[in-house]
Amino acid sequence: MNSPHTQQSKQPAGSSVDLATDLASDVGAQPQPAALPPILLVLVLVSIVLLIIVGTALFCFPGFSQSRWLWPLKPFNTRFLGAIYLTALVGLASLVLSRRAALTRLIVPMMWVFTTVVLMVSCLQLQQFSPGRRATDIWFLLYLVDCVGASYYWGYFKPYNYLGLRRLPNLWPTVLGIQSGILGAYGLSLLFTPAAAGGAWLWPLDVFHAQLYSAIFLTGSLGSALLSRRATAAEARALGAIQVTFSGLVLLGIWLVDREVQVIDWGLVVNWAWVGAIALLGLIGLALIGYSRDTQARNIDERH
Repeated sequence: MNSPHTQQSKQPAGSSVDLATDLASDVGAQPQPAALPPILLVLVLVSIVLLIIVGTALFCFPGFSQSRWLWPLKPFNTRFLGAIYLTALVGLASLVLSRRAALTRLIVPMMWVFTTVVLMVSCLQLQQFSPGRRATDIWFLLYLVDCVGASYYWGYFKPYNYLGLRRLPNLWPTVLGIQSGILGAYGLSLLFTPAAAGGAWLWPLDVFHAQLYSAIFLTGSLGSALLSRRATAAEARALGAIQVTFSGLVLLGIWLVDREVQVIDWGLVVNWAWVGAIALLGLIGLALIGYSRDTQARNIDERH
């Protein structure tokens, strides 16, 4: 079996800066594990099953879900929550379908941010939950387990060396860096100034939902930041799929709900800017998927 340095020597030579970065990152690093640890795999599989059930119910059957959810939900919030959970499903499914630990560098930290923020907001907004309901206990237990598990495995995988990491070409580092900054700033504003940030939302947003939704933007910010320096083709494809899913489902949900309730004022420029920003996330995601495919095709040609 070739060492990481031996495998890197087979790749086309890059710049001296990239080579120095790669060598520095390998110092003290351990070889990449071939498969997911069994406990992490079980944790992710359980989460996937729950995300399929909950995400599908919220997005596809909002009327059924609203009366059974842990707190009161309005139509827009119901489908938006469904979009968030189905987006999370894409990230975790990509981790399992890869059958390797190659995506843990991206997915595990994103999982940690999402579960930590949701758990923190839930604890700060306990009045939103009914203390006597079993669903409330399950909610807090699941997020606590996911948060602790993600925290442990983030540290577990941190010393490993991930093969195939390369600096993204052209403007990709700048694009992902800007995307990370914007998503991070927006997520922090929703979390710490929910009244102001929620007032600029596409539909009326209360403090609780504004803080809750900050999790998805902060998660995207971290994922973008992680790939803005170096990334593998698989990581670029996974982040691209996550962004395309989120963008597509949010836009579809807005169209489905507004067609019925018609409460969004489409005469306001800020509303079009909000929709445009969500659409732009999807376009960047498509471009990431395209970059990943081109990179994999070049790698196949080089082997032959």
